[in-house]
Amino acid sequence: MFEGILQPTHLILILVIVLIVFGPGKLPEVGGSLGKSIREFKRGFSPDSDVEAKPAVTEPSSTPKASVCPTCGTENPEGNQFCGKCGAKLQ
Repeated sequence: MFEGILQPTHLILILVIVLIVFGPGKLPEVGGSLGKSIREFKRGFSPDSDVEAKPAVTEPSSTPKASVCPTCGTENPEGNQFCGKCGAKLQ
């Protein structure tokens, strides 16, 4: 019924050996590391990998303007439509 290299019994045997070697506490960390490695490997073969992407340089902006809530007097970042403390509409 199941022919080939990786039969269900083979997979179970491999899983048991991996659990014995790494232990159940270390297994999630090993899986995460393996996933990251595979992702980086695939990214290395993508066509746009030849060009190094430069990180966007953002200049530190001056202190953001704060709008004051007319109801409670709390300062809120500019762009907020409502007060973070009392929920009143900012002007």
